Amino acid sequence: MKNKLLLLVTAGLIIRLIMAFLPGFKIDVDAWFAWAVRLNEVGFANFYSDSTWTNYTPGFLYILGVLGFLKKMLLINDRLFFLLLKIPAILAEIFLGIFIYQKILKKSGWATVAFTMILFTPVFIFNSSVWGQIDGLLSLMLVLSVYFLIQKKLILSSVFWGLAFLIKPQATAILPVLALFLIKNLSIRNFLKVTIPASLTILLLSLPFFVNKPLGIINLFTKMVSDYPYTSLFAYNLWGIVGFWIKDERLWNNLSYQNWGYILVGGYLIILSYLYLKKRLTLYAVGALATLAFFFLPTRVHERYLYPALVFLVITATQLKSKILVMLTAILSLLHLLNLYQVYVYYNEIYSNVPKTLYNHFVYNFVNENGKTLSTISLAIFIIISVIIFKSYASFEKD
Repeated sequence: MKNKLLLLVTAGLIIRLIMAFLPGFKIDVDAWFAWAVRLNEVGFANFYSDSTWTNYTPGFLYILGVLGFLKKMLLINDRLFFLLLKIPAILAEIFLGIFIYQKILKKSGWATVAFTMILFTPVFIFNSSVWGQIDGLLSLMLVLSVYFLIQKKLILSSVFWGLAFLIKPQATAILPVLALFLIKNLSIRNFLKVTIPASLTILLLSLPFFVNKPLGIINLFTKMVSDYPYTSLFAYNLWGIVGFWIKDERLWNNLSYQNWGYILVGGYLIILSYLYLKKRLTLYAVGALATLAFFFLPTRVHERYLYPALVFLVITATQLKSKILVMLTAILSLLHLLNLYQVYVYYNEIYSNVPKTLYNHFVYNFVNENGKTLSTISLAIFIIISVIIFKSYASFEKD
């Protein structure tokens, strides 16, 4: 079995390294490149600027600072450096698969299914190795946070959530997991263990960037949230059915789209909270449903926000030993791949005139012309997955 796993890890790594030679998503990898260089030129304290676009939380900037230092010291050429920028996310995905196999699913038969899905699901590979994004790194921190929460190692759980937030503020998607754990295990001691380490992690690691503004991270987060006041930023979700890039201040029945999104998320989380407290949902299942709701129901959602939900779905489907959930997760991941492909081709190969390496006339026209249909199918799968998970855990009450 060890030899088989080593072979799978090697294959997963080799595939990712080969795919990494494809052009990254230009807007993102150009930013990674510029920030890595900037950090080594002006330092952490002078990184953020009103004249240069630096609208990103500090977590990944530490990694970029190290990579930029290596580029400078080892005289790494630009082409190789673009490849190097993809390595942290690639390694994070490999480690995530190993961790789920060994620690969460305890090397069971279904653990191998989960391990294989994490390593070889095409959209995960596309996200890290082609696009060059770091959602795998975010998901690793979120899974570690939930894992240590279940183990009652609350300080570690809190620290990893703080790290996740510093990598991407989308870490707020699993706050319902932490909140529901505290409700079920309510005590001042637990509350302090969950909240203080995360707060300190965020503030202390942000401090080198905000030497004269200790709470600058709060202003940065507020600015990031208000950056894209639109319905769906190409995401195949509820608002993708309404239309992409529509101002979410538009009214429907005297309420803005944004407020309707808040109401839908709030209602869904109330149902989720009730079922968690009354049934036997695991915190991984809560994580899957909360991150799914975070993608499908509010406005201002980017297409890539589905990634952590797919990871938690893999864990939940294999814990439940549900073939139907595994199948639905695979279908949803395929739709997500089409979603990323549409955005990648549009911004890279049409808008930015990057050489057309992945452009396919038939596939691109299909996704470009059927965004509302694909959003509708994705939303339907979200609803079906929710019902299946709720019913699966409700059935335990009858045993």
